[in-house]
Amino acid sequence: MIRCLKTLEPGVEITVFSNKPAETRETYGVEAAYRWNPFSVAYRILKCGLLISGGGSLLQDVTSSRSFKYYTAVIKTALFFKKKVMIYSQGVGPLSNEKNRAKTLKLLKRCNAITVRDNVSACFLKELGLGRDVQVVSDPVMAFGREDIDEDDISGILREAGVPTSSGEVRKPLLFVSVRLWKDNAFFAPAAKLLDAQVAKGWDVLLVPAHFPADMDAASKLRSMMSLPSYAIDKCLTASQFLALAARADKVFSMRLHGLICAMAMGVPMLALSYDPKVDGFMEQAGLERFCLPCDDFDLAAAEALLEELDAVPPEVVKKQTTRRAEMRELAWVSARKAVELLQK
Repeated sequence: MIRCLKTLEPGVEITVFSNKPAETRETYGVEAAYRWNPFSVAYRILKCGLLISGGGSLLQDVTSSRSFKYYTAVIKTALFFKKKVMIYSQGVGPLSNEKNRAKTLKLLKRCNAITVRDNVSACFLKELGLGRDVQVVSDPVMAFGREDIDEDDISGILREAGVPTSSGEVRKPLLFVSVRLWKDNAFFAPAAKLLDAQVAKGWDVLLVPAHFPADMDAASKLRSMMSLPSYAIDKCLTASQFLALAARADKVFSMRLHGLICAMAMGVPMLALSYDPKVDGFMEQAGLERFCLPCDDFDLAAAEALLEELDAVPPEVVKKQTTRRAEMRELAWVSARKAVELLQK
């Protein structure tokens, strides 16, 4: 989002509400305010020309009712100060609480622009009763291409994890894996067998945390259930490092949505393990719904067959995916253009 906005409007001043403001300033070159300081948040909103609410599935109450209250409070504050508000490439829902649904509808009716990252979100808003135009775009990460990636930046990270990287070492094909803890974690046992089978076929398996440190528990659990050796990244990655690791991989197996989004952006074959409608929605948007398996009823045989199929994707499928990637990349810029347009009004 930052890259797109600064490309279109080089002089734009961006402030991010962050859990770690100093780290955000240093990493992304923007201003940042501590997100849990209500006075700082309100002051920054009072001084802004546009509030952008985006960067994930913020308006949902399945993961946490606390996060829903926070993100709606930020929007409500901006509307109170009569500021322009844009919902930027969000995944909206699920909302299980009826009061939360009513609150969301009331707030969204007052926003200046709404773009969502998938058809599932657009249908949900229609079901909610939102009668205004909502444009389906794609996730902001889709604005990136391989030309934007510095793969040398992550060679050191791979070496730290023990993954062979130099020309003097035997470099095996790399399977990028991103998992999380979910419900009773029943899928871990078949997933471990799936990864063992890949190692036996000559692949290096690398577990990458999308949410640090929470995903490290999932990685440790999965690795402990494997019979053959694997690798794991045990540090917090920047967005660009996570994207570069996906670009370096030969295949991606991911529960985490952004593992899949990064794979699509980088043109890496992928298999999804879905625990949430947002994963199904993205895979459908990417035209890869056949490569999306349910987490709650993990079919090991189907997963093995699909991963093997990814080893030799037919040229006509590659061509179709290349076209779809270009379309999604263009859509990722739509939200940024709308944001800049609102700022300039």
